[in-house]
Formats: sequence, C-alpha cells, structure tokens
Amino acid sequence: MPAPEKTSQIIAALMSAQASSHSEVLGNLTVGDLMASLRSRAFGLSLILFGLPNLLPIPGLPILTGIVLVLLALQILVGREVPWLPARIAGTALPRARLTQVVNRTLPLLRRIETVTRPRFAVAAGPAARRVVGLAVLVLAVLLIIVPIPWIGSMPQGLALCVLGLGLTERDGVLVTAGFVLAAIATAVGAGIGYTVVASTLAVLF
Repeated sequence: MPAPEKTSQIIAALMSAQASSHSEVLGNLTVGDLMASLRSRAFGLSLILFGLPNLLPIPGLPILTGIVLVLLALQILVGREVPWLPARIAGTALPRARLTQVVNRTLPLLRRIETVTRPRFAVAAGPAARRVVGLAVLVLAVLLIIVPIPWIGSMPQGLALCVLGLGLTERDGVLVTAGFVLAAIATAVGAGIGYTVVASTLAVLF
C-alpha cells in the first residue's frame, strides 16, 4: 500500500493546479477555489491554508481569513465532516501572488516538520479533541478580526492555526497539543493588548 500523501505534497499540488487551471485570471484565486480543491483532510488543510497568510503582514487579510475561520471553527465544533461556506464568502478573491509567496516560503519548513510527524497520542487527535480544536480556532479567528498585534501582526494566531491544522491532517496528537499551547500564548497576548486598548480608551473618555 502506498504511503499517504504528506500535507506539504497536497498543498504544493494544490497551488500548482490552481496556477495552471486559472492561468488566465491569476489575480482571481477565490476562497471557494481553495475549498473546492481540498481533499478528505479538508478541515486540517483549511486551517493551514487560511493560517499561512497571517504569517506575513498582508493588510486586510487577517479580517477575511478570520471570518472564514470562524465559520470553519463552528462547523468543527458541531462535528461536520465537510466544510461549507456561503457563496458570497466563497467568491471572495484572495491575493494569489502573495499567497503563493507565503506557501513557497513555508513549504521547506513544513517538509522538515513532517519528517518527525506521525499518527500518535490519539486522544489529542480524536473526535473529542477536534471539538476543542474548533473552540481554539474560534478564539484565534476572533482575535484575527478584532485585535491586531503591534509589530508582529497576526503571526502568533497564524502559527497556532498552522500547527493545529498540521496536527489534524497528520493525525499527530503531539502537534495538536503544541498547537493548543501556541493558541493559549496567542490568546494571552491578544487579550492583553485588547485589555490595554480598552483601558486606555476608557481612561481618555472618563
């Protein structure tokens, strides 16, 4: 039996297929294009693909990816097997060139991580843990929408999302656990910044 494809292989093939099949409209890669191209590991790959753009400062994109991730997180929480997005959001265009740039930069690191990933610590990658992942993704997505982090932008949330997604895709409970830790750190940083902003605003007003 052939070994299952690694996440990096699926993402590389996906981006290559998108480039060739949409060569006449290179600037019009949509959210729906990506979702339609995902395979049986759709939720894990979705977390990676919509987490990756947040590793680089791309103005406005954290809000869009955050909205998509809120919808995906709610579906993970209720136990859906196949992601669904409203047509209006699915038709939203993504910056193909920037997304390709991020993917190309991160694939070498992803391949190195994959050399040590394997199905393990099943309790942290099973159905019950998936719902906890959904909750963590929901919190991270809300942070992407409402709390920009100075200097580092949305990188902490993006990194946590990618690690959670890779853990789900590779059924690696150790990576999922690491993703929870990163999500907790990102949430703490975001909550601290949000509290500071609110407290400063209230101090000025009152």
